Amino acid sequence: MMKRITKIFDKSIVLSLSCILMFSTCDHGFEELNINPNQSENDPSLDLLFGSILPGFIGQVIGQDGNPVTGNGGTANFGGELSQQFANKNSEVGRLSHDENAFHWVFWFSVYSENGGAMRNIAFLIEEAAKQENEVYMALGLIYKAFTLGYTTDLFGDVPYIDAGKGFLLEDQYLFPKFDPQQEIYKAMLNDLETANSLLASAPSNQLIDSNRDLLFAGDRMAWRKFANSLRIRILMRMSNVEDVGSRVAEIFNSPDSPVLEGVKDEPSFSFSFQENWPYSLSNDPNNEKRLSATMVDILNGEGGVNKVADVRDPRLPVFVNPTIASIANGSPEYVGQPVGLISDFADDDERSMLTDYVRELNTVWLLTYADLLLLKAEAVHRGMISGDVTQIFEDGVKASLDRFGIDLSVSETTDFLASIKSNFSGNELKHIAIQRWIDNIFQGMEGYAIWRRTDFPILVTGPDATFDETPTRYSYTSHMLSENGENVNSAVNRAPLNGLNTSFNKVWWDQ
Repeated sequence: MMKRITKIFDKSIVLSLSCILMFSTCDHGFEELNINPNQSENDPSLDLLFGSILPGFIGQVIGQDGNPVTGNGGTANFGGELSQQFANKNSEVGRLSHDENAFHWVFWFSVYSENGGAMRNIAFLIEEAAKQENEVYMALGLIYKAFTLGYTTDLFGDVPYIDAGKGFLLEDQYLFPKFDPQQEIYKAMLNDLETANSLLASAPSNQLIDSNRDLLFAGDRMAWRKFANSLRIRILMRMSNVEDVGSRVAEIFNSPDSPVLEGVKDEPSFSFSFQENWPYSLSNDPNNEKRLSATMVDILNGEGGVNKVADVRDPRLPVFVNPTIASIANGSPEYVGQPVGLISDFADDDERSMLTDYVRELNTVWLLTYADLLLLKAEAVHRGMISGDVTQIFEDGVKASLDRFGIDLSVSETTDFLASIKSNFSGNELKHIAIQRWIDNIFQGMEGYAIWRRTDFPILVTGPDATFDETPTRYSYTSHMLSENGENVNSAVNRAPLNGLNTSFNKVWWDQ
């Protein structure tokens, strides 16, 4: 019951629900909501709020002109491009000089703006669910909050978490929220996700999730619990270099009360309702400028130098890109990735591998994958946090990734590849786990960026036209943020780990 939760919401809602929703109900091209207006009889305001969050989040944080998950658009430079999963044929100068106001501010505004930022409806859902004592929607709000602000803190470091999105309460504490230390944010996210799991397990059966508005799991409580607990694992492993998390990781994996993803079928994913809204569609990239990087293609080709993980070609390579037109004409098909960090690539397009029709039409965004969970589990085994056969779990993780991309696990090309990665695994465990996670998250650029920062794999070299000879490791606080909430921004800058240096080359707490 809600009485079991500390009541932190004791203020009346000062804006009407219609005022909140008007900022985030615009159609961004997501799965259509086939909603019966008579169906939401229990707490209809909560159903409407819940249904607005994913379209709002995707439209403002993922689907904007700066796409941290897919690695496209403005802020993509700091996601799929910074982690060198993707590379553009011609990179904008702002991408190469890391223009804070062109990229950092766009992402921040999309999360925190009181005029329709992603956190607004999330905070309002949590507030209203607490007011109505609805444990299920309270739980889903907490999960969305941890997921959304998890991305945000991983980019910037210290950010508003506790007071985020509550500007509708019209108090200075919320209009000018304090920046919580990242270490405290990680504790809060873990607590919120654990609370969400418990609430979903014990909430009254008559508290239903509106299945028509649930774009991830169609109202399935258990699926939401698996998502929350798998996200806990990812968060714990992210902080594992700076805190001892072994017992907490083991507790989740070993407890029947903390279910996690059990297969590809459990993955949180969604599709755009219109193909042209998929960032990789030809309508969004008519000139074929979005390409796999040379770093990615070389690794998938069974090469990659210091990043090599197999002696044969990865069967995912021809799923993602085509052989170059020039090589096909010569009778010797080969795959050539896009060099990173070029203002202008003067090579003929026929000499670069282009994205396949499969990628152009994939139209699916995954918030977390089963393969990623298994690979994190393999890392936990290797580091002595839990018991298990690390090689087998690693192989199962790679198989799950291949399976998700429709690859036949029984054909010789696949079995040869699996045998090769196994034979190269021993003695290189952390490197291989990290690179396989980086590949699996090919369409989740922010996750790829976080993987690289925490593990230092794959080893990346900046492009020739990049302004700096090192890759940024965080988003910096911008002049806009200083002008709007300077006191709290300066407090974050002047304490550890920034210690007075607000640059893109400082490291966040978990990356020390």
